[in-house]
Amino acid sequence: MRLLPLPDDTLRLRLDADEAQLLDQLVGQLIDLLNSYSTTALDPDPLFASLEIGGSDEAPADPALARLFPDAFEDRDQSSDFRRLTEQGLVNRKLQDALLVTSEIGLGPDREDQLTPVEVMITPATMPAWVRTLTALRLAIAARIGLNEDSDHSKLLADERTRGTVVVYD
Repeated sequence: MRLLPLPDDTLRLRLDADEAQLLDQLVGQLIDLLNSYSTTALDPDPLFASLEIGGSDEAPADPALARLFPDAFEDRDQSSDFRRLTEQGLVNRKLQDALLVTSEIGLGPDREDQLTPVEVMITPATMPAWVRTLTALRLAIAARIGLNEDSDHSKLLADERTRGTVVVYD
């Protein structure tokens, strides 16, 4: 993976074919996770989708979702009220961001050569979606492997069962 800043504040991201496939798979898994938690279909209008009201009363039971949608307040009742009003809009925004990233990676059945490197131009307009999606991926991966404290990193890296995932996380 190579990232090159350009004079117009655009970033040129060059991914080897296997890196692009891995990133696309991870973003696809994030999309599946978010869709499984969503209570409504994603509105095609980005503004309406991001403002959609709705959500659950409790934090998600899934550790990855709980990391992506933590309680906003220490007070349980305030958190519950806030979650009911904002959670679906947050889910939708994360979905929109992830869908943009996977479309910019451009892998799909229509791509003729799946073995060539992928080059993506990340513009100032799309950069926030990329940053939010990569952050969401890192949060979800960390929750899945039990990376909760800085000290967990070296233990998980030494464990053969989690080493590969920690390398992807890094």
